[in-house]
Amino acid sequence: MERYIIAQTKLPEDTLKKLKEKTGESTIKEALARAVEHYLICAYVEPPKKTVKKRRGGRLPVYLTEIVEQYKEILEEVDE
Repeated sequence: MERYIIAQTKLPEDTLKKLKEKTGESTIKEALARAVEHYLICAYVEPPKKTVKKRRGGRLPVYLTEIVEQYKEILEEVDE
C-alpha cells in the first residue's frame, strides 16, 4: 500500500528546469519524485549531522551564583 504525502517548497524556475533536464521527466512533479527517490536510495548521501547546542557563556544569574557558592562551601567542608 502506497502512502502519499503532500509537501511544498519554494524553488527557483531555473533549478526546476535543470532538474527536469537531468531526470529526463516531462513534468516538475515527476522530476521531483524521481529526485527524492534517488536521494533516499543513493549510497553517497550522508545523513544530516546532529547539532549539539552549547550553553552560552557569560555570567550566571545571581540566584545561580549564590547556589554554586553554597555548593562549593559544602564540598570544602566535606573534604576537610
